[in-house]
Amino acid sequence: MVTFFVLPLLGRRTDGKHFFNNIKLAIPQGSADFWNSRMSENGFPVTEMENGIQFADPDNIEVKMIETPDKLTDWRVVLNNGIPPEFQISGFLGTEMHVPDPDAMASFFHDWLGIPIQDNQVVLDGPQSIELFKSDHPDERTRFGRGSIDHIALQVPSEKVLFEFWDKAEAMHLNREEYADRGWFKSIYVRDPGDNRIELATMAPGFSLEEPILTMGSQLSLPPKFMDQRQSILDFYAKEGVDFHDVDD
Repeated sequence: MVTFFVLPLLGRRTDGKHFFNNIKLAIPQGSADFWNSRMSENGFPVTEMENGIQFADPDNIEVKMIETPDKLTDWRVVLNNGIPPEFQISGFLGTEMHVPDPDAMASFFHDWLGIPIQDNQVVLDGPQSIELFKSDHPDERTRFGRGSIDHIALQVPSEKVLFEFWDKAEAMHLNREEYADRGWFKSIYVRDPGDNRIELATMAPGFSLEEPILTMGSQLSLPPKFMDQRQSILDFYAKEGVDFHDVDD
């Protein structure tokens, strides 16, 4: 899942001593030509790679679409979005982290979370990974702005495991920022040695808490604690020109 936060007055970013560099998305094998044409037709210059394509989004975030064997089937197919099922994005593959000390980052992921490190890559499930790079500007202050990636989230199997990592972070004297109950899931946020934000999140109860999977995303969905503000939120965004296509409004 990739979440975008709309901050109209946000200034330009500076990628200094620490930052996330890109978004890597999985697409089915044989679909790169489709996505190349689609992005080019919509005004985004595309660079071809050996196993996919890359381009920059309107806020200059580098996006890589990489072919993998995975393809959406059955209930995972997103209906009525204009993309044929055989070409739909099938998952999130990872990102790059640019930090002053990649070795310290590798130790952080290994010692806190027990994740293996290989060739400066944090090895996640299947083809997913986080690539570690030494920053080209280790003395330059990072400035959050348009296109900055705030954090990356890793899933944990249960709330029990989540709190075990929360307690372990305290024992390791890591910078614990926040525990949050989002309604759909529970999260903890910890700063890594490079000062990037890392989230751990449960998968339960999930986004199907108040809407069916087959129609998920077809209307505005809010976590339980904001449900009583639904109409005021819709009214606010209507003034901003945002239409959520709510079938019941």
